[in-house]
Amino acid sequence: MSEEIRYLRLRADTLMGMFRYLPHAQRAQALAAFARSAAEHGGDSARRYLESAAGDKAALLARIERTAAELGWGSWRFAEPDAARLTLEVADSPFAAGYGSADSEVCAPIAGMLQAVASLALGADCEARETECRARGAERCRFEATPRRKP
Repeated sequence: MSEEIRYLRLRADTLMGMFRYLPHAQRAQALAAFARSAAEHGGDSARRYLESAAGDKAALLARIERTAAELGWGSWRFAEPDAARLTLEVADSPFAAGYGSADSEVCAPIAGMLQAVASLALGADCEARETECRARGAERCRFEATPRRKP
């Protein structure tokens, strides 16, 4: 099997409609699994991008912003990272647009990808969450990633 990275073109409403049809508890579980998968598999791409940038973390963030737009994941803008967190603002999230009006955040794959990118940019295992979602009426989707607390 080839090591090539394959992408799938799919209408956002087709994908996100699947989540709308799930009962609330199963929807939350499925979105969490979607985020985890994006963190794992998107993280593979992010690590390659960082390696190709010779470890330059600013170049990694710039590449992720460009790639997200090219893949149709909306317009991403990272705030300047600090040791405590990395924040992301996304205009035109296809996940929010594809889902429609929601009572909870729905951009799980973006949160998953941010988790992977933040772990590389901050040099620590991170967790990420969506703090505002267009599907809930916000102007843009906003995310925050912070290093995981050790027990």
